[in-house]
Amino acid sequence: MADLLVDVQSAPATPASGQVVGWPDTSSKSWWYKNADGNLKGDLYRAATAAQGAGFASDTYVTSSGLLLPSTSMVAGMWWRWQLTITKTAAGTATPIWQVRIGTGQSTSDTSRLSITTAAQTAASDTALVTILLTCRSVGASGVLRGAVWIQHNLAATGFANTPAGFNLVSGTSSGFDNTALGGSYVGLSVNGGTSASWTIEQVLAQCGVG
Repeated sequence: MADLLVDVQSAPATPASGQVVGWPDTSSKSWWYKNADGNLKGDLYRAATAAQGAGFASDTYVTSSGLLLPSTSMVAGMWWRWQLTITKTAAGTATPIWQVRIGTGQSTSDTSRLSITTAAQTAASDTALVTILLTCRSVGASGVLRGAVWIQHNLAATGFANTPAGFNLVSGTSSGFDNTALGGSYVGLSVNGGTSASWTIEQVLAQCGVG
């Protein structure tokens, strides 16, 4: 069994053969580790403690969606998953725009790296479970992310989407960008529900993993 060395510094050097270096990240409240192959491993969870809204008629950052990157660069194969429970009133019929943002502000000032537009809403009150999946395909000066948004909602083809409940799945690929120098950055979400949208995000569960 490998020896476990605890290091209080973030992203320590690669350990020697037969050793595992682990370190707590107090900023992101997570645990990460490396073994002799030098690859980062671990996971991170975050959850909102209060509802957010009503609002979202303009682009709005989702509170508690930001997940702090554990090292200066992304890692190929790193993944993120957000699950949101959202309610809407009968107001708002636009096509929602979901954006993955990366930066230090945890706000809409962070750079949008992936934008996905889902089906149009209708003028009906509804409740939805929205799942956003994101993976890092490659790391470098032109790194690429792949993402998808899946909306499951109560109504058959009204409310949050004018498509049958459970069938509103849209995916997309980012443009290439430099994802090698992102220390201190958060990967989070914003959403624009469109004109007159009156949404309340009741729950946010966020997770990031690698390895």
